Amino acid sequence: MNKELIQNYFAAIHKGGWESYIADDFTFANSNLDKVVHGKPMYVEGAGRFFKATTSVDIKKLLIDGDAVCVIARYALRSPKGKTGICDVAETLTVKDNKINSSTIFFDTKAFEEFMAQ
Repeated sequence: MNKELIQNYFAAIHKGGWESYIADDFTFANSNLDKVVHGKPMYVEGAGRFFKATTSVDIKKLLIDGDAVCVIARYALRSPKGKTGICDVAETLTVKDNKINSSTIFFDTKAFEEFMAQ
């Protein structure tokens, strides 16, 4: 069940509706682990900005242990000036009551920011 939920979430990132997979009490941390965001609205806003800079996502590895999930994914990027690139991420997620209720994502944020500024 969790495998299908995660696969559907990633498929919805570019089709629409990904927000429906996120729990209201969602907790998010990025590569800078001292910055933790609580609540679905904050995550939807931040992730939405990232997803708008991407054109596709390919799950390279999906590991599931009960409610704990680890995803290795490759996002295709498009900068505001039309340049293309890739962003590889590792993300740990937890699932509760058929919703994703937490995420910690790891990627090279500096390289992403530099790419988007080009």
